[in-house]
Amino acid sequence: MSSKVLSTSANISSAESVENVILSARNISKSFPGPVIALDRVSLDLYAGEILALLGENGSGKSTFVKILYGIYTPDHGEILMKTGRILERVTINSPADAMSKGILMVSQVPQLISKLTVAENMALTLTSLRIHGVKSLTSIKKILKIISEESEKIGIKIDPNEKVYNLTYTQKQLVEILRAMIVNAKILLLDEALTYLPLLERRKLYQALLKLKEQGGSIVIITHKISEAMEISNRIAVLRAGKIVGVVNTWETTIDQVRVMMFGEERSKQISYVKVQTINPRGEPRIIIRNLHVEDDYGREIVRGVNLTIHAGEVVGIAGISGNGQRELLESIVGLRKIKSGDIYVDNVNVKRSGVKNIRELGVSFIPDRLLEHGISPEESIVENIAACTVRNGINIPWGLIEEISRELINSYQIIAPSTKTPVKYLSGGNILKTIVAREIENAKKALIACNPTRTLDEVSAIYVRRRIREKAVNENLAVLIASEDLDEVLMVSDIIYVMNTGRLYGPLTPEAPCEDIEKLMVM
Repeated sequence: MSSKVLSTSANISSAESVENVILSARNISKSFPGPVIALDRVSLDLYAGEILALLGENGSGKSTFVKILYGIYTPDHGEILMKTGRILERVTINSPADAMSKGILMVSQVPQLISKLTVAENMALTLTSLRIHGVKSLTSIKKILKIISEESEKIGIKIDPNEKVYNLTYTQKQLVEILRAMIVNAKILLLDEALTYLPLLERRKLYQALLKLKEQGGSIVIITHKISEAMEISNRIAVLRAGKIVGVVNTWETTIDQVRVMMFGEERSKQISYVKVQTINPRGEPRIIIRNLHVEDDYGREIVRGVNLTIHAGEVVGIAGISGNGQRELLESIVGLRKIKSGDIYVDNVNVKRSGVKNIRELGVSFIPDRLLEHGISPEESIVENIAACTVRNGINIPWGLIEEISRELINSYQIIAPSTKTPVKYLSGGNILKTIVAREIENAKKALIACNPTRTLDEVSAIYVRRRIREKAVNENLAVLIASEDLDEVLMVSDIIYVMNTGRLYGPLTPEAPCEDIEKLMVM
């Protein structure tokens, strides 16, 4: 690699003057039962006024590292130092409250806001807990509204503070999270896959807010599996592999290919290809038919509005859209997880609108859910037990020997990083939890696969493998596939036909050759 790899540790005492370093993590190690070694003596410095992208394949330790900085996890070994005046001093961070009191705030992929409260009320909870800006109780709403108004104007974020959070778009919720970081005077903002699936125009709105924080001397750590995103916004890129730092590079001194080699190694990086598996056979009979479907969300509002859609055997239909526009509820209603207000759903000419999940699965329909821990997996059980939950059996007897063999094959094929098939799922990384669900559902699909964000937390190599496998199943096994994804690149790569979902309605059909700009306009109109 021709790019310059920087030192990953300052190697200085806590009392020495350090230019620009705002936080120094030294020899951080963390293990989970299994045993799972998440971090192995990781050392990394963060500079004031920079954006650092933290990259790595699934299970490399990225989320564990930032969760340690945010006090969600406690390291087994190592120390964290933060700048006080002109010196670095050792700090202890035992909880998110500890982290916030030290100016560290985290924004995850799922906004941590209370949906039934207003923006101002959510902000009040944070300000009162930290006792800052003179806000001492939840009744100081006038003061809070003034603070929100002033800070919003400074950074150009337009959010109605009196709006209930459940009425906000996904982008607006993320803007509220970033606004909160500004209001609490965050020195360090940790973004764990928080921007990845926004359309380009929406993502750049957030970039502007991040640049404002950077200009004020704040520092941002962005975790993303999209190398192009890291190249666009960051000053430096740090790469973790198998719990170790393999290098830190200046962004302007490296290339996407060089970063891929750091993340995956020479051999695995060669597996990256965006050539679509082409449809060989003409599409078959209609497998899933949806007619005039209306569905309500968790708050009783109509979120799916008169959707009509047909998915044929051997065909992949993709739905693009920003989170919160009804895609998740549409897919949940198809597989029986959500009650239908009106309309009809047919699977192989059987009306399933009043059928339960079990009956629909028995028709050969598999489901990759958006809410993994609620609808996809049992975290307390092992990988093999979760695979067994959806494996065909004879009567009440579970063929454990066969399921063990299947589990090992899936771990190998989908490159699930786990000590063994007996490892409880809760000790896997987020990406490897998703791989376990995805592997089980794709390989068990007989007639149809319904998938919501099937590669959301997957690294590049894993995501490409999953998309290719979905296409192969559709083409070779005459499977009908419906995918809803917030990743437009994914929809374009995997789909034969594309629709856009916006405010509960479907727009289309479009072909994968349609200009991205046209599709994004439909997503944000």
